[in-house]
Amino acid sequence: MDVEKLKKINILYVEDDEAIMASFSKILKKVFNSVITASNGVEGLETFKAHKDEIDFVITDIKMPKMDGIDMSGEIKKIDPNMPCILTTAHGEYEYFLRADEVGIYRYVQKPLNVNELFSAISDFV
Repeated sequence: MDVEKLKKINILYVEDDEAIMASFSKILKKVFNSVITASNGVEGLETFKAHKDEIDFVITDIKMPKMDGIDMSGEIKKIDPNMPCILTTAHGEYEYFLRADEVGIYRYVQKPLNVNELFSAISDFV
């Protein structure tokens, strides 16, 4: 994992669980250049549109109110087909992974989030 490359990356992190977002955002902010957060898929999509030239990577929960992470990622991919997206999930339902593949999701990481696994997934892309 090239830490210097990670320090140059700007992340959009979308998570509806406030406690998870607060704790994991602190970790992300120590590693990446900047972390922009949103608390649901609709807010995440609007945030992406407002900051699309600044965002290098999207990390999102799957199950969220208003719009799930897969649908949000699909809308983001319509705007920028090359935007890498990683899904985080505590669920193992196969249909989620099929939908994620159809949308072009880069990868997924199981919750509870393993920091090294997430950073490795991002490092694989950059």
